[in-house]
Amino acid sequence: MAEESFEERTEQATPRKRQKAREKGEVASSREIVGIIPVWSIVVYLFFGGTVLTAFLNYVRGGLKRSFEMPVNEVTILDIFKADSLQIGMLLLPLFAGSIVVILAVHMLQTGFLFSGARLNPEFSRINPLQGIKRYFSLNMVAETLKGVLKVLVLGAVLYYTLKGQAEMLPLMVDMNLLSLQAFSFHQIYRLIMISALVITLFAVADFVYQRWQFSRNLRMTKQEMKEENKEIEGDPLVKARIRSLQREMARKRMMAEVPKADVVITNPTHFAICLRYDADGMSAPRVTAKGQNLIAQKIKEIARTSGVPMFEDKPLARALYQVQLGQEIPEMFYKAVATILAHAYKAKGKGVSN
Repeated sequence: MAEESFEERTEQATPRKRQKAREKGEVASSREIVGIIPVWSIVVYLFFGGTVLTAFLNYVRGGLKRSFEMPVNEVTILDIFKADSLQIGMLLLPLFAGSIVVILAVHMLQTGFLFSGARLNPEFSRINPLQGIKRYFSLNMVAETLKGVLKVLVLGAVLYYTLKGQAEMLPLMVDMNLLSLQAFSFHQIYRLIMISALVITLFAVADFVYQRWQFSRNLRMTKQEMKEENKEIEGDPLVKARIRSLQREMARKRMMAEVPKADVVITNPTHFAICLRYDADGMSAPRVTAKGQNLIAQKIKEIARTSGVPMFEDKPLARALYQVQLGQEIPEMFYKAVATILAHAYKAKGKGVSN
């Protein structure tokens, strides 16, 4: 998206816009959040795995001692390498396995389950030198660079003042035995790693908030884009109106085709026209097969007159029957009045009245 168009993008992204971005693999995510996992894995591993670390150091010391006692040849060196690799691997396995599991979990929490084939499609713009230069000097790249420099400066300053505060402990290290020196060194290293993890976490949280804000900002839409999306979802109003007009015309033609089949047409006489049909073998009561007002009523009467369908004027009955839906049988309250009219209609057409 062009930077200069952001002031025009005043509307928040719609769910459809967000879904289309997700289908392209575009989601709000922070690499800094994922990046702090290995650091905290080391902190947790050192905190809960002090005995494991001690065992590791003891194993290294024992291995070095054994290596001096064993004859040096190709076979013994290979055996020592295999044994040490397996032992070190078993000690470090929880650290790496835990880090991988947590990284996957954090990634899922940020983006959900997401697989987009669009990311696999080649983008030739990425190998365009001019596009590469533009990306290199873009505002996002400048922001990332400044963020990295700031993080290094802050972390360096915090570690410097932390170490400076421990400077008076250096003379005391001369009088420490090996075990005390080892414990003191472990404590200081753990303290530095913990402080580094806290500083990096603060930057990661800030980056997470920034990435979500920037993603929402990039997805913002112009009013014109909102209108175009509404057209895609609901259709062009002009096209929809044309479709409804065609549908009404088709329904009207189907209704007019039923007029010649009617047994009688009851009129207002000018404003309403209702066609009734009755088949004693298939209907329990007369059925409204066509109806209309004004011009449509005149058209119904014209077709009825041409087709020889009897027409009877009854203003109250015509108004009442107009409320009956097409294809529905008339209510029982109109049976007597309609039966009288049908009897006259059948007599006019020379058709026997069915009981």
